[in-house]
Amino acid sequence: MTSAQLAPAGSAEVLWQEDKKHKGWTVHLHVGEEVIKYGHPDADRGTDDAELVSLAVADAKDDGYELNPAAVKVMR
Repeated sequence: MTSAQLAPAGSAEVLWQEDKKHKGWTVHLHVGEEVIKYGHPDADRGTDDAELVSLAVADAKDDGYELNPAAVKVMR
């Protein structure tokens, strides 16, 4: 799929979650009113922001969306 075929995504947040069900980074991709969540339990808590932004952009692309890296907010 080329970028011309990808639908635009609005924004994304990458946040660390640690609870009984989930531990690790989660990407919340915002597409209109919809929020799509992607888990990354293998990514270390100390993963740098640039890599986390890359994960969010790759998740979006894998799902058919184009995400501007500047629209990704890493929440520590």
